[in-house]
Formats: sequence, structure tokens, C-alpha cells
Amino acid sequence: MKINPDFQVGTNAEAYASKLTAKKLRRKNAGETLEECSMLEIAQKLEKSAENHLTLEEMPERGMGGELIYRDNKSSSALTQNLKNPDRITVDASIDRVELAHKNGVLSMALDTAETIGAKNSAEQMLAHQMAAIHKMSLDLMAQAGNTRDPVEKCRLINCAARLMDVYQKGMITLNRLHSGGQQFMTVQHVQVSDGGQAVINGSVQTGANRK
Repeated sequence: MKINPDFQVGTNAEAYASKLTAKKLRRKNAGETLEECSMLEIAQKLEKSAENHLTLEEMPERGMGGELIYRDNKSSSALTQNLKNPDRITVDASIDRVELAHKNGVLSMALDTAETIGAKNSAEQMLAHQMAAIHKMSLDLMAQAGNTRDPVEKCRLINCAARLMDVYQKGMITLNRLHSGGQQFMTVQHVQVSDGGQAVINGSVQTGANRK
């Protein structure tokens, strides 16, 4: 395998492919022979070229909803997710998320939701955007149901809206689990049964059925 000395990664796809190739070369070559050492040098060059492309020249500024404002020579601005070490893949992924929210007409709502829940990573930001889209669609369906005279169509729209609202509420539960780390708490109560079939639980008295 040979590599051009002037090889430079030009796209995120090339950077990803270069990293995969470098990883495979390192796994298959231990550096025990001259040829294996040459393969390891190629792997190092591929990794360095990929990192040079992915590394941002300047750190973006933090904006609404935990987003970053990134500017380069090709675009005036782009909203990207707020990470400690953002790179170009982070930028492109965040631009895609923002464009999708804009296409669904919930960009402002999505950013506000992400800001409200304190989204800390890409997963939480995507969840916030999904919840915003679901909220809008469910209320749009309710509005359509209110303007529909056909009872069958009205019920269908209301049922669809109710299902979307249920999905939204499940999203809130998922968000709570993400923030709490998925921890579950168990409360143990000691029950003492006294004469006459009375159970004392945390100071409250529950009387059992009368015995004949």
C-alpha cells in the first residue's frame, strides 16, 4: 500500500475513511518487519491528515439552546452543538439537525426546548427537537379536529393527536432517565401486625377485615 506524500483529506467522508483505514493497518501490523513499520507510518499519516481536517481553526461561540455559532470562509454562520471539543463532523451534524427542525417549522421551538431542558449532548438535543416537532404536530391535528364536522374524521384526528402527545410524554420520561443516569430507587417499608389484624405502616394504621 502506498500513499501520496501530498495527500490531504478534503471532506469529512475522506477523514472518516482515513481513520478506518489507519485503524485496520494498526490492527494488522505490529511493526516487527520493515514492511509492517511502513504500514504503521502510512497509518500515522492518514490519522494526522484526518485530524488536521476535522480540527476547527477557531472555537465557535455558544448560542441559544446550547448551540454554537461557527463561522468560516465558506459560510457566514452555522449553529452547532455545544461540546467541549467540537470538530467539523460536529458542525455538519448540527447543521443537519437545525435544517431538519427548520423544514418542520419548529426551529425556534426546538432551540428553546433544548435551552429549557439544558441539553448536554447531541442525543438530548435531538430529543428536544423531536419533542418540539411532536408538540407542534399534535396541536395542529387538534386544530384540524376542531374545524372538522365529520365525527369519524374528528375522532381519527383526535386519536392521532393523543398518540403524539403520549409519545411526547414518553420523551419527557426518557429525558428524566438521561439526566438521572437511569437510576432507580426502592423504598423499603417495615410492616408490623398487631393484635386484631391491624397493620402499622410508617405510623399509619390500616385495619384488616373483621374476623368471625
